[in-house]
Amino acid sequence: MKIINIFAVLLLIFGSLHVLLFLGDDLPLKPDKNYPRWLKTVDMHTNQTSGIAFLKEAESKKFFLLADDIGDFWRLSIARDTIFELKKLAFSASVQNFLSKFSKKDFEEIVYDKFTGDIFVSVEGNLPDVEKYVGIYQLKFSENNLFADTIVSFEKIQIYPQKLFLKYVDNNIGYEGLAVSEKYLFLGLEGFEKKSVFSDSTMIFIVDKKSKRIIKQLNTRNYKIQTICGLYCEGNNTLWGIDRNNAKIFRMKLNEKLDISEVKYYDAKGIIPNYKDYNYGAALESITMDNNANLYLVDDPWKKVFVPSKSILENLDSSTVANFKQLIPVIYKFKLIN
Repeated sequence: MKIINIFAVLLLIFGSLHVLLFLGDDLPLKPDKNYPRWLKTVDMHTNQTSGIAFLKEAESKKFFLLADDIGDFWRLSIARDTIFELKKLAFSASVQNFLSKFSKKDFEEIVYDKFTGDIFVSVEGNLPDVEKYVGIYQLKFSENNLFADTIVSFEKIQIYPQKLFLKYVDNNIGYEGLAVSEKYLFLGLEGFEKKSVFSDSTMIFIVDKKSKRIIKQLNTRNYKIQTICGLYCEGNNTLWGIDRNNAKIFRMKLNEKLDISEVKYYDAKGIIPNYKDYNYGAALESITMDNNANLYLVDDPWKKVFVPSKSILENLDSSTVANFKQLIPVIYKFKLIN
């Protein structure tokens, strides 16, 4: 009996060490000197932006799709790292009719599947029909052209088993993390919330792209990840994500069995554009990577904390103060330096 107990204790100790051994706060990211920036042009800006997906680089411009959780999609192009162009996308009559039935057009993460050319968006459900509308949807553009200006199809993807897919969703709580690899979709639950308080962990579902079945569940309790509000898959086994509530970027590596083998972190607090010594209450909610291994994140302004205190506003120029009061989103850029 003593031998068995000693073995159990050793197993517990080394099991804990296995987790701790692969946790680190030294994720090698470097903020781009030209960022953060306001997500706006001279005459327009996005609103409550919660999703960003890199498409491609062409003619010295980088092209992205953006999703606003008030029901809009945008195409963003960036030239010379700082020159923004925004184009709001239109919906066909059939898509407008389809979306008119939603309690809220709560678009969250948007992703581009470079292996198939597909675009997917995660939509959160809202009362009174949470389970009816929460889900992963595939978008199609006119003439099957990602650079067309009209979305002509908005189709829900059925993920099985449906009971498990819906198990943790709630009003305004869904899969704010969405990423894609050659074989899988990765669904990151925003978190477990009770009386407006999030728990200490959340879930990632791994879905086989062909069968649309959940084949793996990953709990983040042992990895200091409280919320998942953005996911991006680099290669086939590396997930980049945002833990909004802990203000962290994380990089999670999976092994051949799709278990978590390493997690590293980077402190990603809100920095006021052009005022790098001042912070504000950021709510970073999406992440993507371009063709040069640069990471881009967007801030979905949380009205309660987005605007800084009066003592900070007094140190800012009038244009910056106006941007805050208009709740204009902010975009961040980081470089992986190794």
